[in-house]
Amino acid sequence: MNLHNKGKLLSKVPCNDDLFEGGAHRKLAIEISDEIRNDDNCTIIGIDGGWGSGKSNLVGMIQKELSVGSNGVKYHFFTYDAWGHQTDLQRRTILEELTSDLVKGQTPILDENSWKDSLENLLAKKKHTSTKTIPAIGIGTIVSLFTILLTPFVTHLASLVSVEWLKQAVLVIPYVAAYGFFGYRHYGKMKDKYKQDFTWEKCLSEFFLIYKDDIKEETKFETISEKEPSSRQFKDWIHEIDNGLKQNNDIVLILVIDNMDRLPKQKVQELWAAIHSCFSEEKYTNIRIIVPFDRLHIRNAFQSENLVRQCCDKDNAITVYGDDFINKTFYIVYTVPPPILSGWMHYFKDRWKEAFGNSAIVDQSVLQVYDMLTKEQSPRKIIAFINQFVTIRNLCDERIEDKYIALYIFGRSKIIENPLEEILNPSYLQGLNFLYSDDENMASNISSLYYQLSLDKAMDVVFTREVTAELDDNNVKVLDQLRGNANYWEILNHSITEVSNIENAALALEKHFGDNSSHEASLIWDALYRRSCPGSATQDKQYEEYHGILLKHISEKKDYYAHLITVYHANIYDGFDLQNYINGIDKLHEFISEEDRKTSDRKTIISPKQYLQLVENRKDNFGEYGLAVDDEKMDDYLVNLDVNKLADMKLYPLLKNEVELPRYKEQIKQLVAKNTSNIQIETKLLYRLKEIVKNNRPIDISIYLNDNEIYNMLNALSKDDELYPDVLAMAISRYSSDTVYLRGYLQNSVGTLTEEQTEKVSSCIEYYICYGDLLLQLDNFSAMQYVADIARKLTTSKYGVSIMDVKKALVNYDTIHENLKLESHVILTRFNDWKKYISSVKLEDVPSLSISLVGDMKNSSGLQISKHCLGMVEEYLESLGQEAWKHSLVSNDYNFKLLCVYHPKSLAFFIDAFKEIMRGYALGNSDTSISNELTEKAITILNDMGYDCSIVFKEVRDIFVNNSCVNKDKLRYFGKWLFLYGNLEGSKKSLNKILRSEFLDDPEILKLVSENKTVVKQIMRKADDTSDFTNKLSALAKQHDDDDGLKSLCAYWGIDIDGSK
Repeated sequence: MNLHNKGKLLSKVPCNDDLFEGGAHRKLAIEISDEIRNDDNCTIIGIDGGWGSGKSNLVGMIQKELSVGSNGVKYHFFTYDAWGHQTDLQRRTILEELTSDLVKGQTPILDENSWKDSLENLLAKKKHTSTKTIPAIGIGTIVSLFTILLTPFVTHLASLVSVEWLKQAVLVIPYVAAYGFFGYRHYGKMKDKYKQDFTWEKCLSEFFLIYKDDIKEETKFETISEKEPSSRQFKDWIHEIDNGLKQNNDIVLILVIDNMDRLPKQKVQELWAAIHSCFSEEKYTNIRIIVPFDRLHIRNAFQSENLVRQCCDKDNAITVYGDDFINKTFYIVYTVPPPILSGWMHYFKDRWKEAFGNSAIVDQSVLQVYDMLTKEQSPRKIIAFINQFVTIRNLCDERIEDKYIALYIFGRSKIIENPLEEILNPSYLQGLNFLYSDDENMASNISSLYYQLSLDKAMDVVFTREVTAELDDNNVKVLDQLRGNANYWEILNHSITEVSNIENAALALEKHFGDNSSHEASLIWDALYRRSCPGSATQDKQYEEYHGILLKHISEKKDYYAHLITVYHANIYDGFDLQNYINGIDKLHEFISEEDRKTSDRKTIISPKQYLQLVENRKDNFGEYGLAVDDEKMDDYLVNLDVNKLADMKLYPLLKNEVELPRYKEQIKQLVAKNTSNIQIETKLLYRLKEIVKNNRPIDISIYLNDNEIYNMLNALSKDDELYPDVLAMAISRYSSDTVYLRGYLQNSVGTLTEEQTEKVSSCIEYYICYGDLLLQLDNFSAMQYVADIARKLTTSKYGVSIMDVKKALVNYDTIHENLKLESHVILTRFNDWKKYISSVKLEDVPSLSISLVGDMKNSSGLQISKHCLGMVEEYLESLGQEAWKHSLVSNDYNFKLLCVYHPKSLAFFIDAFKEIMRGYALGNSDTSISNELTEKAITILNDMGYDCSIVFKEVRDIFVNNSCVNKDKLRYFGKWLFLYGNLEGSKKSLNKILRSEFLDDPEILKLVSENKTVVKQIMRKADDTSDFTNKLSALAKQHDDDDGLKSLCAYWGIDIDGSK
């Protein structure tokens, strides 16, 4: 709940009472008190507890406990503040403070009279100096003056003495007396007045110093008592106090050495050594020592003394000297328990009511913040926190909730270091981050507390001003810190309406937003766009970077783009910054669609020179910039260029679709014919000529150059000259002109070309002779291998549009293939570039296609030209009749060869022709037969077509069985195919009608049956009578007794050579 009444600050003095639930501190106080009362050996006690854990309060409770129920023993407590005396000599100060308390304290214990002198001496200031300046002549000066004045008298007196040694004595004695007096006087002053030892060094120093000085003398009176008492002196003093306590009603002194855990390391070590030496190792009857300490602080003080010891079978062990010193110093150590949760919370609530009144109830969120952000609760920390809260609450806006004040207290140190960052993205929330990271009110509340502004204005006043200033300065540090804050978009909206530098603001937002395309970010961009007053004349007359940034992000792209284009074009003049304009339009086009660009179809005329710069700069895309040129002015500008500049003008291919340049083209043609003697210029002019005629090549070079000029240029050039490839290409194109000297140069002077030279000629030769004509003329260049190399390069690579009569090329395929020496697929793939012209190949053109071409096309059947031509071949083959096929089967003409290379799925006329020839020869109606080789090819074709060849040869079998027309010639001719396709084993007459015994004495027939012995065995099983067959074989075996093969064959068939089967 919010508190509207002012709070009061709480006292930091220990209350000497256990205010936490459970009474742990009270129990510990009783335990320690009992130990002090009952154990005389317990002279020094340690109280171990963290800083602020209630050690001081525990000591107060011990004092309170010992003040009652002590069986008549009185206890006197004296607390020595080690922290408060850290700059003093600790042993001396303990004695001073303790003795003063016992002698002159509120309840004096020791007799003042007996301790008066000792106490005064002890309490004397460390160094009391009284300085007195007397304007007089120093003693050294007086002595010196006296001796000077005495010199004449002594000299005169010595002159009256006749004895030499006496004379010397008279001269010396006065001076010795004077300076001896000075020494004696100085000795007395050092001993009696200044309590210092005499030294000749000091004596002489004073004498000469005073002797040299002005008329001043410093007389100093000092009481020196600044030495630290030794340990022995300290112990003796404490023992005297102990005796005094015994004599005075046996009072027990409790000496508390407090605040040790606040001392620096060095001071801790010094004081600890004193405590250990003077109290741990000494026995006192009526003195007890209590030392509250923080173990971690003591450990840290002695950390540099730690040692690492080697331990067997263990990792290295560390000896912590802090713990060692603690154990050796104290008789017993008590540990202060930390307050339990319910205990500290109860204490917190009580202190809260004490600060804000009994009716005040602490908000649970404050308790939660305190609990989560405090590592250890202690009374001291609670009081400190509430006091801070009281101070802030009394000053801040009363609408600020308590939880934000609590958070501010814990985060204040970090907020002071980095206000904006910590207000917007607090790093001190720790475990509370899940509760407050998305709290929309937190930043404004913390900002109000830190800047001490009203809650309403805290965020807007501070951050809007900061953000606006940063945007105007192209800075985004504050914005980056604000990102993710609940007030982020609101602050940014307010800031945008106040910016004055649109350019810097756009650049800053681009850095800040990056790729953020959220709806909120779009609204900010649109607001900035409206702030830029796009409807008015802009101060920027040409492209600036922020134009592109705004166009990239705003929603009204089309309008802004049109506005910018209008502004840019309004400021186009002769000599304007064309490059900046180009770059700007390029950038704008990144962020606007082509459709929206069309809203501005403006075309502003610029000079021919600038237009050429535009074309040169942007090549194919120069038309996107809304700039144009007058055709006549451009044509006139180009024509009036000197020949060198004109020859260097390479932009015609880009200009030709935009500008009509008739005079320029005519000028180039004339200059080519006029500049053959100037190789450098002619080289460039030929490039310009090729640009002009590119879509109408090849050039008829004879219009511009005759053969003699070409020949002269060839002789004037080397192969490495830039113009040489073009001139060589011209000469090759003119080879058929019958110019002897030109032919002679090509045949005898060119020799071989390197790969690079071949590449260069290939890239330009089609300007002078088309690809197809070059292929057809390769036979003419058979002696000039470099021409074939050029043709190969043109076949495997492309250099622009090529021209070829595909039909002529296919008809001359074999010759081309032979000259090119390339794989057929490579050649056909190049020819396939003319697939749209392949329809020129008709049915009647098939006989002009070579068999190898058809075969190669079959292997490259995926190409469009192959598909077309093979289709024509198939149609052609199907168009042939039975008689034509009968002739082709016997004569092996083009048609049969073509069929062998490529055949359709079925050809009825071809099948019937084959059957007819086979049947006629079997019946004896015709003496015409197909050669064995062609028959094999025909059977292969029939099999490929899927035709069952057994139909033909079963018919032949039946003819032989039924007509008894078989003879040895026919059996030799048909035998192989009858066994393969004729199914001889299917007829029981095959043995006696076809494999007749009278044929077996023919070696070829005997070999045939031997090769098909398995089928013959089946035929024998099917036959009604095998005697003729077996008898003949038996006789042959007997006749050829040495023919083991024949005997083996008879044995296989089961024929007994000595008898019959």
